[in-house]
Amino acid sequence: MEKDGWLSRYESYLRLEKGYSPRTVRSYLDDLRLWLLLEGLGGPDAGEAEIEDLVRSVDNRTARKSVLKFIEHGDTPRSVRRRLSALRSFYAYLLKEREVVLNPFRAVPVPRGGKELPAFVNARALSDRIDELYRDAREADRPEDQAHLWYLAFVTDLLFQTGMRSQEVCDLKLEALDLPGLRIKVRGKGDKERIIPIGPFLKAQIARYIADVRRPKGAGAGLFLLSEKGRPLAHSSLYRIVREALAPLDQYYRKSPHVLRHSFATALLNDGADLMSVKELLGHESVSTTSIYTHTTFEELRKNYGAHPRSQPEKDPE
Repeated sequence: MEKDGWLSRYESYLRLEKGYSPRTVRSYLDDLRLWLLLEGLGGPDAGEAEIEDLVRSVDNRTARKSVLKFIEHGDTPRSVRRRLSALRSFYAYLLKEREVVLNPFRAVPVPRGGKELPAFVNARALSDRIDELYRDAREADRPEDQAHLWYLAFVTDLLFQTGMRSQEVCDLKLEALDLPGLRIKVRGKGDKERIIPIGPFLKAQIARYIADVRRPKGAGAGLFLLSEKGRPLAHSSLYRIVREALAPLDQYYRKSPHVLRHSFATALLNDGADLMSVKELLGHESVSTTSIYTHTTFEELRKNYGAHPRSQPEKDPE
């Protein structure tokens, strides 16, 4: 089979059997070649065997990650939909030719038109930044710098690992924390309650924070997260904390608690978590299609939360 054999055969199929115009055929092939480029096989040295191996290796999880790569590439929802259509068509052709055994892009959710895609920070970049803050806190010379940098790292980590809304974080009570059970009870919109599992690393950081913080008497005494001065945390203060923590990430122009909430959801979905479980973790309102899903138990939520990159136990909390 000659170089680019599958693409050449697919091009002939679109042109001769489907009767598509040269412009449409070119658009389909451009979308496929961009996908190969984002997967690391777009150079002139990419051989047919490498392309075949890549195409056959894609499953539902990696197909969803392709959507993330398109978004990071700068595609609009409309462009992502078009590229997914090209990939579905390509795999449908290969299925017909018995070259592959499944079409992994068939069930990939399509971004809705007319709505801006939620802003988020790449999970790896965000994890690296949080780790850097923890490290800077350990290495700082002055105690006040150590405390400030650790606080930035902890608050950012808490938001990223739980996906809580800013209001939920500011209102969270000490009594809502179940550290032995590795979970937090959150009261969200509409006074609805949900359970968020946490990992061992975040548990250790929460325990450290509780042990170190000075609790005020009276107003705010029962609140979990306080300002660095020991006062009830305002939304504007939480926003400034995130802005400062993420300031070095110049490639992301949006830096807010809600962006960390989107980052939480994106990290889980792109690592294979069930969509309905993520909705449960976020405390979203039901949509028209929700009735077809069964209730998700806490243990299922914990299992899906294990996909989050910062829920693993090997981190050193010190």
